[in-house]
Amino acid sequence: MRWKSLRSSRAVSTTSPPHVGTGESSGGRRQVFRLPGLLCVIGASALVAAACSGDDGSGDGGSGDGGSDDTGGGSITMWTVYDTADRIATMEGVLDEFTEQSGIEVELVGVSAPDLSQAMVSSAAAGDLPDVIVHGVELSAGWVSEGILDPAAASEMIEELGVDTFSEGALDLIRVDSEDGEYATVPSDGWGQMIFYRTDLLDEAGVEPPETYEQALAAADALHGDGTIGFALGTAGGDGFTTQVFEHMALANDCQLVDDNGEITLDSPECVEAIQFYTDLAEYAPAGAGDVDTTRANFLAGETAMMSWSPHLLDELAGLFPDTPLTCDECGDDQQWLVERTSMVPLFLGPSGDEPTQYGITVNLGITTSADVEPSKELVRYLLNDGYMGFLSISPEGRFPMRAGTEPDDTTYVDGWTELAVGSGGNTVTVGELYGEEAVETIVQSATGFESWGIPQGQGALVTALRGDLQLSNILREALDGSITAEEAASQMAQHAEQVASELG
Repeated sequence: MRWKSLRSSRAVSTTSPPHVGTGESSGGRRQVFRLPGLLCVIGASALVAAACSGDDGSGDGGSGDGGSDDTGGGSITMWTVYDTADRIATMEGVLDEFTEQSGIEVELVGVSAPDLSQAMVSSAAAGDLPDVIVHGVELSAGWVSEGILDPAAASEMIEELGVDTFSEGALDLIRVDSEDGEYATVPSDGWGQMIFYRTDLLDEAGVEPPETYEQALAAADALHGDGTIGFALGTAGGDGFTTQVFEHMALANDCQLVDDNGEITLDSPECVEAIQFYTDLAEYAPAGAGDVDTTRANFLAGETAMMSWSPHLLDELAGLFPDTPLTCDECGDDQQWLVERTSMVPLFLGPSGDEPTQYGITVNLGITTSADVEPSKELVRYLLNDGYMGFLSISPEGRFPMRAGTEPDDTTYVDGWTELAVGSGGNTVTVGELYGEEAVETIVQSATGFESWGIPQGQGALVTALRGDLQLSNILREALDGSITAEEAASQMAQHAEQVASELG
C-alpha cells in the first residue's frame, strides 16, 4: 500500500464535544449524562504514564490505474480526512487486510478536512478524482450536482447492504433529487454536538444543567467571573467552528435555513431569537475570537463551566490524548479529576422549539463519477462489513455507526463499537466505559434523528456553499460585536443565503 498526504498547515476545525449528567427532557428522552469514573478502568500506573493516542455503470478507471471490471484485482485510490500519522497507520492496516482478501490494491491519500472541498474541485477539473472518498455529509448533495459523486453506485450499495440496516436519519441526510439514484453517498458513522458542563460548579451554584436556552443563560450568569468562563462557544468570524456551534443552538429553537418549499427562512422570528440568545450567551465567553482550539484549551484547563463541542473531546477529557493534555491545576496529580466533574447534554431546546434537538454530522463513503466502480464498491462493502470495526477504531469516541448490523434490528456493529479502545498502549478504555451504559443508549436513540440545516429539505448544495464561504459566521460576528442587531443579522444572513442560492441556479 502507498500513502501520501495533501494536508495543509491549517488546523482541522471540524471536531465537536460531549456532555454528562442525569435528567429527562420535556419529551421524556434522557438528556443529560454523568461520565463514568475511569479510575477503576485505567489503572493507577496508566494514570501517571504518558498516553500516546490519536484524538476526531463502471467508470473509466479514474485514479484507479490498472482497474478491472470485476473484483479480482486492480488498484484504486481512497481519500480520507483522518489524515494524522496514527490514523493513517490504522487505516493502512485495515486496507492491507482488504487487499489480502480481495486482491485489490488501495492507494491511501490523507486530506485535511478544511482542504477537502477545494482539493476535490481541483482534482475534478484535472480529471483526477479518487475512486472512494471519506467525507462529511454536508458535501454530498453539492458534489452530486457538480458531477463528483456517483449516486447510482451509492444507491446500489445501500440497497445491497440493506436500507433497513442503516440509520433512517443518516439516509434522510443524503437523499438527492437525481434520476441516477436516491442516495448521494453511503453512510458510515457520525456524531452529535453536545454541551459539556462542570457538574461541581453547577451544583455549588445551585443551578440546573443547561438543557434549554433559559437554563444555559442562568447557569452562565451564575458561574461567570472570578477566573471561571461561563460558557465558551465559537465567536470567531469566518470560522467553521462558529458556524457549527451556532447551527447547534439555532436548530434547538427551530431556526431553519429553508422551509419545506426551499424558501430561505433565516430572517424568521425563530432565527432572530436564536441570534439574540447566542449574542447574550457570548457575554459569558472569553474576550477575543473563540475557536475550536481555544474553547477546548480553556475547558481542559478547568477554566470553563460550559461549552458546545463534539464527542471527540472525550479522550482528551479522560487524559488519553497527550497532544492536547489536561492542564487544570488538579489534573497534575489526578488525571480523572476533570472527567469526574464533567457531564454532557446531547439534546437542547429553545423557547420556540417544538422538542429538544441535536445537531449532528455523518461521515460517509462516496464513490466518484470517475471511479473504477466494481473495485470501489468492493471496498465500501468491506468497510461496512468485515472491516467496519477497524475503520471505526480510528477516533471511535466520535464515530457512532450508522449501520447497526447486517439485518434489521441487528445491533452487532453498535455492540462492537462500544468495545473499541480509546487511547493506546496500557492507557486505554473502551467506548462503552468512556460513555457509560446510559449515555450509549441515548446516543443510539438520538443518532437516528440528527438535525442539520437544509439537508432534509433537499438543499444540500446550498449548505455546501454556505459552509464553504463562512459568511454567516462573519455576519454573526458583527452581531456579537454590537455593530448590528439580531434582526439586522438575521436579515443579512437571509440575503446572503438567497444570493448564494440564486448563483447555484
